[in-house]
Amino acid sequence: MKKQLSGATKVMTKKSDQQRQNIIAVSRELFTEKGYTETSTREINERAGIAEGLLYYYFPKGKRQLLDVIVHEGVEDRVRVAENLTASWTRENMEENIVGLFENMWQLLGDGIGYQEFIITIRNRSMLSDEQSAWLIASFENVQKRIADTVFALTREETTHEEATQLANAIMATFQKVIFDELLIRNHRALPAGTYAFIAGQIHMLMKLI
Repeated sequence: MKKQLSGATKVMTKKSDQQRQNIIAVSRELFTEKGYTETSTREINERAGIAEGLLYYYFPKGKRQLLDVIVHEGVEDRVRVAENLTASWTRENMEENIVGLFENMWQLLGDGIGYQEFIITIRNRSMLSDEQSAWLIASFENVQKRIADTVFALTREETTHEEATQLANAIMATFQKVIFDELLIRNHRALPAGTYAFIAGQIHMLMKLI
């Protein structure tokens, strides 16, 4: 009997998790398509195919809590990509590794869920709470720190940690400019020809500083 109850509980928990993720996914879609302000909870319920009011069962603070979740998940995704990739960098292939980090960040932000999270965060920047703003700032700072620490660890005989930090800041500034220009200003979901070569050239020049 206990095993049956345990199994039933697992099924209910899984179904509840799926319902919660469905609401988040639908909210991401609508916030991207229409904007956060223009999206109503009723529209979220309708597209998610749930009874009116069920949204508040999973998200008691409504749309604001959903925005929190979407922004936070986007932050965690960006930091995770940087942590996973920089762990395998080598001194011999560092330029190639840094360009590879840009490629992976673009793939994360340029398509699917990553794109939705990025667009929602940027479009609603003025509406973010202090906590949300702190998450956003921390995501870029954590990636910069990860780059700086890795570069310093691989080049400590040639450079100081301060120089590695300055290099990391310049690398992130280059990444951000290209990503913001292409995604937000030009609305390109695929990078134009020559962009990777441009990034590689910029990184090559920056690496001459160490």
